[in-house]
Amino acid sequence: MKPALTLLLLLVACASAGPRPAAEESSSDRANARADEQRAEELERTLSGLSAAEVPPDCPRVCGLVEQICELSERICGISGRHPDDPDLAVRCAAGEQRCRRSRDRVPPACSCQAR
Repeated sequence: MKPALTLLLLLVACASAGPRPAAEESSSDRANARADEQRAEELERTLSGLSAAEVPPDCPRVCGLVEQICELSERICGISGRHPDDPDLAVRCAAGEQRCRRSRDRVPPACSCQAR
């Protein structure tokens, strides 16, 4: 293959591997936020079950669940921050922040989870 043709093919390949279009990135971010929100909801249900149990709390597990819920909320809000004009992401961020606060409020007094 001629060097000029090789260079041209290489340039075309590099150009096509560029950054994703904004619409594609936004769609991907929305899907990630939805998935994070669903995972946080599952963790919150698990936390509720532990809180309702008649047995002494499993503090390491409770604290781990709260930490994961709040980390997911932070990720959702980070995605929302990259798309300030997306009202759906803003709502998911606000809901995630509320979920984090509720989770922290559910920590039994016997447990002392470290808030970040």
